[in-house]
Amino acid sequence: MEGEYFTTFAREVLEKRSRRKSEHYAAVYDAIIKHIDAFSEEFDCDIFTNSVTGEFLDDFIIYLEDQGLRHNTIVGYIQKIQTLVRRASQYNYAVDNTYDEIDLKCEPTNAVFLSMNEIARIYYYKFEKQDKRKAKERIRDLFVLGCLTALRYSDYSTLTKDNFQGDYLVKRTKKTNVDVKIPMHDYVKEIYAKYGGVIPCKLCIQYVNKYLKVIMKEIGLNDLVTYSFTKGGKLITVTRQKWELISSHTARRSAATNMYLTGRMTTLEIMRLTGHRTEQNFFRYIRLTNDDTARSISGDMFFRK
Repeated sequence: MEGEYFTTFAREVLEKRSRRKSEHYAAVYDAIIKHIDAFSEEFDCDIFTNSVTGEFLDDFIIYLEDQGLRHNTIVGYIQKIQTLVRRASQYNYAVDNTYDEIDLKCEPTNAVFLSMNEIARIYYYKFEKQDKRKAKERIRDLFVLGCLTALRYSDYSTLTKDNFQGDYLVKRTKKTNVDVKIPMHDYVKEIYAKYGGVIPCKLCIQYVNKYLKVIMKEIGLNDLVTYSFTKGGKLITVTRQKWELISSHTARRSAATNMYLTGRMTTLEIMRLTGHRTEQNFFRYIRLTNDDTARSISGDMFFRK
Protein backbone atom coordinates (compact mmCIF):
# COMPACT_ATOMS: atom_id res chain seq x y z
CA MET A 1 0.00 0.00 0.00
CA GLU A 2 1.00 3.63 -0.38
CA GLY A 3 1.59 6.01 2.45
CA GLU A 4 -1.37 7.38 4.43
CA TYR A 5 -1.61 10.92 5.81
CA PHE A 6 0.16 10.47 9.13
CA THR A 7 -2.26 12.47 11.26
CA THR A 8 -5.23 10.71 9.64
CA PHE A 9 -3.71 7.36 10.57
CA ALA A 10 -2.90 8.61 14.07
CA ARG A 11 -6.49 9.75 14.60
CA GLU A 12 -7.78 6.34 13.45
CA VAL A 13 -5.53 4.56 15.95
CA LEU A 14 -6.50 7.01 18.70
CA GLU A 15 -10.20 6.48 18.01
CA LYS A 16 -9.81 2.71 18.31
CA ARG A 17 -7.70 2.70 21.44
CA SER A 18 -8.77 5.73 23.47
CA ARG A 19 -11.87 3.97 24.78
CA ARG A 20 -9.63 1.48 26.58
CA LYS A 21 -7.11 4.08 27.74
CA SER A 22 -7.02 6.99 30.17
CA GLU A 23 -7.86 10.60 29.34
CA HIS A 24 -4.14 11.36 29.55
CA TYR A 25 -3.46 8.88 26.72
CA ALA A 26 -5.84 10.71 24.39
CA ALA A 27 -4.54 14.15 25.44
CA VAL A 28 -0.91 13.21 24.64
CA TYR A 29 -1.76 11.93 21.17
CA ASP A 30 -4.00 14.94 20.51
CA ALA A 31 -1.03 17.18 21.35
CA ILE A 32 1.26 15.23 19.00
CA ILE A 33 -1.26 15.47 16.16
CA LYS A 34 -1.64 19.25 16.69
CA HIS A 35 2.14 19.74 16.62
CA ILE A 36 2.50 17.73 13.40
CA ASP A 37 -0.36 19.67 11.78
CA ALA A 38 1.28 22.95 12.83
CA PHE A 39 4.68 21.77 11.51
CA SER A 40 3.05 20.76 8.21
CA GLU A 41 1.38 24.16 7.87
CA GLU A 42 4.46 26.19 8.85
CA PHE A 43 6.73 24.41 6.37
CA ASP A 44 4.03 23.83 3.74
CA CYS A 45 4.51 20.08 3.50
CA ASP A 46 2.24 17.05 3.68
CA ILE A 47 3.29 14.39 6.18
CA PHE A 48 2.56 10.80 5.17
CA THR A 49 3.45 7.62 7.03
CA ASN A 50 6.47 7.25 4.73
CA SER A 51 7.43 10.92 5.26
CA VAL A 52 8.36 10.19 8.87
CA THR A 53 12.04 9.58 8.23
CA GLY A 54 15.04 10.02 10.48
CA GLU A 55 15.65 13.38 8.81
CA PHE A 56 12.05 14.47 9.41
CA LEU A 57 12.26 13.53 13.09
CA ASP A 58 15.51 15.51 13.47
CA ASP A 59 13.74 18.57 12.02
CA PHE A 60 10.64 17.94 14.13
CA ILE A 61 12.74 17.75 17.31
CA ILE A 62 14.21 21.18 16.54
CA TYR A 63 10.69 22.49 15.87
CA LEU A 64 9.46 21.17 19.25
CA GLU A 65 12.46 22.71 21.01
CA ASP A 66 11.59 26.04 19.38
CA GLN A 67 8.10 25.66 20.86
CA GLY A 68 9.72 25.63 24.31
CA LEU A 69 8.94 22.00 25.15
CA ARG A 70 10.94 20.10 27.74
CA HIS A 71 13.38 17.46 26.54
CA ASN A 72 11.54 14.57 28.20
CA THR A 73 8.23 15.68 26.67
CA ILE A 74 9.90 15.66 23.26
CA VAL A 75 11.36 12.20 23.91
CA GLY A 76 7.88 10.91 24.74
CA TYR A 77 6.41 12.45 21.58
CA ILE A 78 9.11 11.00 19.32
CA GLN A 79 8.79 7.53 20.83
CA LYS A 80 5.02 7.59 20.32
CA ILE A 81 5.41 8.75 16.72
CA GLN A 82 7.83 5.89 16.10
CA THR A 83 5.32 3.46 17.62
CA LEU A 84 2.64 4.78 15.26
CA VAL A 85 4.90 4.38 12.22
CA ARG A 86 5.73 0.85 13.34
CA ARG A 87 2.01 0.12 13.55
CA ALA A 88 1.44 1.66 10.11
CA SER A 89 4.05 -0.74 8.73
CA GLN A 90 2.17 -3.64 10.33
CA TYR A 91 -0.96 -2.40 8.54
CA ASN A 92 1.05 -2.51 5.29
CA TYR A 93 1.18 1.24 4.78
CA ALA A 94 4.38 2.49 3.18
CA VAL A 95 6.98 3.63 5.72
CA ASP A 96 10.62 4.70 5.64
CA ASN A 97 12.65 2.56 8.03
CA THR A 98 15.06 5.37 8.91
CA TYR A 99 12.40 6.57 11.41
CA ASP A 100 13.85 4.02 13.84
CA GLU A 101 17.35 5.50 13.72
CA ILE A 102 16.44 8.28 16.14
CA ASP A 103 17.15 7.13 19.70
CA LEU A 104 16.52 9.93 22.19
CA LYS A 105 17.07 9.25 25.90
CA CYS A 106 15.16 10.76 28.80
CA GLU A 107 17.12 12.90 31.22
CA PRO A 108 16.71 12.45 35.00
CA THR A 109 13.61 14.20 36.29
CA ASN A 110 13.13 16.40 39.35
CA ALA A 111 10.72 13.94 40.94
CA VAL A 112 11.33 13.58 44.68
CA PHE A 113 10.49 10.87 47.19
CA LEU A 114 9.60 10.98 50.87
CA SER A 115 11.60 9.01 53.43
CA MET A 116 9.82 6.83 55.98
CA ASN A 117 10.60 9.46 58.62
CA GLU A 118 8.94 12.14 56.49
CA ILE A 119 5.92 9.91 55.88
CA ALA A 120 5.58 9.38 59.65
CA ARG A 121 5.87 13.14 60.17
CA ILE A 122 3.09 13.72 57.64
CA TYR A 123 0.91 10.98 59.12
CA TYR A 124 1.11 12.27 62.70
CA TYR A 125 0.82 15.97 61.87
CA LYS A 126 -2.03 17.72 63.68
CA PHE A 127 -3.80 20.34 61.63
CA GLU A 128 -4.44 23.26 63.95
CA LYS A 129 -6.75 25.46 61.94
CA GLN A 130 -10.35 24.32 61.82
CA ASP A 131 -10.69 25.76 58.31
CA LYS A 132 -10.73 22.75 55.98
CA ARG A 133 -9.07 20.59 58.63
CA LYS A 134 -11.20 17.55 57.80
CA ALA A 135 -10.58 17.97 54.08
CA LYS A 136 -6.83 18.21 54.68
CA GLU A 137 -6.91 15.11 56.87
CA ARG A 138 -8.72 13.13 54.17
CA ILE A 139 -6.21 14.10 51.50
CA ARG A 140 -3.27 13.50 53.85
CA ASP A 141 -4.54 10.05 54.87
CA LEU A 142 -5.20 9.04 51.28
CA PHE A 143 -1.71 10.20 50.28
CA VAL A 144 -0.05 8.29 53.14
CA LEU A 145 -1.94 5.18 52.08
CA GLY A 146 -0.43 5.63 48.60
CA CYS A 147 3.04 6.08 50.13
CA LEU A 148 2.79 2.63 51.72
CA THR A 149 1.27 0.59 48.87
CA ALA A 150 3.11 1.69 45.68
CA LEU A 151 -0.25 1.94 43.93
CA ARG A 152 -0.98 4.61 41.31
CA TYR A 153 -3.42 7.37 42.26
CA SER A 154 -6.05 5.81 39.98
CA ASP A 155 -5.81 2.70 42.18
CA TYR A 156 -5.25 4.00 45.72
CA SER A 157 -8.02 6.59 45.29
CA THR A 158 -10.61 3.96 44.32
CA LEU A 159 -10.20 1.45 47.14
CA THR A 160 -13.30 -0.11 48.71
CA LYS A 161 -13.86 -2.42 51.68
CA ASP A 162 -13.59 -5.40 49.35
CA ASN A 163 -9.93 -4.55 48.64
CA PHE A 164 -8.97 -4.97 52.32
CA GLN A 165 -8.67 -8.70 52.98
CA GLY A 166 -7.14 -9.70 56.31
CA ASP A 167 -3.61 -8.34 56.48
CA TYR A 168 -3.47 -7.71 52.74
CA LEU A 169 -4.69 -5.15 50.28
CA VAL A 170 -5.83 -6.81 47.03
CA LYS A 171 -6.43 -4.73 43.93
CA ARG A 172 -6.68 -5.16 40.17
CA THR A 173 -4.73 -2.22 38.78
CA LYS A 174 -6.43 0.06 36.30
CA LYS A 175 -3.51 0.80 34.00
CA THR A 176 -1.93 -2.65 33.70
CA ASN A 177 -4.98 -4.78 34.56
CA VAL A 178 -3.05 -7.10 36.88
CA ASP A 179 -3.90 -8.29 40.37
CA VAL A 180 -1.59 -7.20 43.17
CA LYS A 181 -1.56 -8.37 46.79
CA ILE A 182 0.17 -5.97 49.15
CA PRO A 183 0.87 -6.56 52.86
CA MET A 184 -0.79 -3.79 54.86
CA HIS A 185 1.42 -1.40 56.80
CA ASP A 186 0.18 -0.55 60.30
CA TYR A 187 -0.63 3.00 59.16
CA VAL A 188 -2.81 1.58 56.37
CA LYS A 189 -4.69 -0.57 58.91
CA GLU A 190 -5.20 2.50 61.12
CA ILE A 191 -6.48 4.57 58.20
CA TYR A 192 -8.87 1.77 57.24
CA ALA A 193 -10.19 1.65 60.82
CA LYS A 194 -10.41 5.44 61.06
CA TYR A 195 -12.81 5.62 58.12
CA GLY A 196 -14.64 2.37 58.84
CA GLY A 197 -13.39 0.90 55.61
CA VAL A 198 -14.80 3.78 53.55
CA ILE A 199 -11.50 5.22 52.32
CA PRO A 200 -11.62 8.83 51.07
CA CYS A 201 -12.00 8.43 47.33
CA LYS A 202 -13.33 9.92 44.12
CA LEU A 203 -11.36 13.10 44.77
CA CYS A 204 -10.37 14.96 41.61
CA ILE A 205 -6.63 14.49 41.09
CA GLN A 206 -6.16 18.19 40.27
CA TYR A 207 -7.86 19.10 43.56
CA VAL A 208 -5.69 16.62 45.46
CA ASN A 209 -2.45 17.86 43.88
CA LYS A 210 -3.36 21.47 44.64
CA TYR A 211 -4.06 20.84 48.32
CA LEU A 212 -1.18 18.41 48.79
CA LYS A 213 1.17 21.34 48.23
CA VAL A 214 -0.78 23.43 50.74
CA ILE A 215 -0.59 20.58 53.26
CA MET A 216 3.10 19.86 52.72
CA LYS A 217 3.95 23.54 53.02
CA GLU A 218 2.03 23.74 56.30
CA ILE A 219 3.84 20.65 57.63
CA GLY A 220 7.12 22.35 56.76
CA LEU A 221 8.70 20.17 54.09
CA ASN A 222 10.85 23.06 52.96
CA ASP A 223 14.21 21.41 52.25
CA LEU A 224 15.77 22.98 49.16
CA VAL A 225 15.93 20.76 46.06
CA THR A 226 18.10 21.83 43.12
CA TYR A 227 17.61 20.15 39.76
CA SER A 228 18.25 20.74 36.08
CA PHE A 229 16.25 20.07 32.95
CA THR A 230 16.39 20.91 29.26
CA LYS A 231 13.67 23.18 27.90
CA GLY A 232 13.64 24.72 24.46
CA GLY A 233 17.02 23.11 23.84
CA LYS A 234 18.60 24.96 26.79
CA LEU A 235 19.75 23.58 30.15
CA ILE A 236 17.90 25.26 33.03
CA THR A 237 18.78 24.86 36.72
CA VAL A 238 16.27 25.78 39.42
CA THR A 239 15.94 25.44 43.18
CA ARG A 240 12.58 24.72 44.80
CA GLN A 241 11.35 23.89 48.27
CA LYS A 242 10.43 20.22 48.55
CA TRP A 243 6.72 20.84 49.13
CA GLU A 244 6.48 22.50 45.72
CA LEU A 245 7.54 19.25 44.01
CA ILE A 246 5.14 16.88 45.78
CA SER A 247 2.13 15.49 43.93
CA SER A 248 -0.17 12.48 44.20
CA HIS A 249 2.37 10.45 42.20
CA THR A 250 5.09 11.14 44.78
CA ALA A 251 3.35 8.53 46.92
CA ARG A 252 4.05 5.70 44.47
CA ARG A 253 7.66 6.77 43.92
CA SER A 254 8.18 7.00 47.68
CA ALA A 255 6.80 3.52 48.28
CA ALA A 256 8.96 1.93 45.58
CA THR A 257 12.10 3.75 46.74
CA ASN A 258 11.59 2.97 50.42
CA MET A 259 10.90 -0.69 49.69
CA TYR A 260 14.18 -0.84 47.81
CA LEU A 261 16.07 0.95 50.59
CA THR A 262 15.05 -1.63 53.19
CA GLY A 263 17.39 -4.09 51.46
CA ARG A 264 15.01 -6.86 52.51
CA MET A 265 13.02 -7.11 49.29
CA THR A 266 14.38 -8.18 45.93
CA THR A 267 13.99 -5.89 42.95
CA LEU A 268 11.76 -8.48 41.29
CA GLU A 269 9.44 -8.60 44.30
CA ILE A 270 9.05 -4.82 44.28
CA MET A 271 8.55 -4.78 40.50
CA ARG A 272 5.65 -7.20 40.90
CA LEU A 273 3.94 -4.55 43.03
CA THR A 274 4.86 -1.55 40.86
CA GLY A 275 4.25 -3.26 37.52
CA HIS A 276 7.63 -2.38 36.01
CA ARG A 277 8.67 -4.90 33.36
CA THR A 278 12.41 -4.19 33.29
CA GLU A 279 14.98 -3.37 35.97
CA GLN A 280 16.22 -0.52 33.78
CA ASN A 281 12.83 1.21 33.95
CA PHE A 282 12.48 0.41 37.65
CA PHE A 283 15.79 2.02 38.59
CA ARG A 284 14.96 5.04 36.47
CA TYR A 285 11.71 5.32 38.40
CA ILE A 286 12.91 5.15 41.98
CA ARG A 287 14.67 8.13 43.50
CA LEU A 288 18.01 7.74 45.32
CA THR A 289 20.29 10.63 46.24
CA ASN A 290 24.00 10.10 46.89
CA ASP A 291 23.24 10.25 50.63
CA ASP A 292 20.57 7.56 50.28
CA THR A 293 22.93 5.28 48.39
CA ALA A 294 25.71 5.84 50.91
CA ARG A 295 23.44 4.97 53.83
CA SER A 296 22.05 1.87 52.12
CA ILE A 297 25.49 0.36 51.47
CA SER A 298 27.33 1.61 54.57
CA GLY A 299 26.81 -1.67 56.41
CA ASP A 300 28.14 -3.83 53.60
CA MET A 301 31.09 -6.13 54.45
CA PHE A 302 33.13 -4.40 51.76
CA PHE A 303 33.48 -1.43 54.12
CA ARG A 304 34.55 -3.55 57.12
CA LYS A 305 38.00 -4.78 58.13
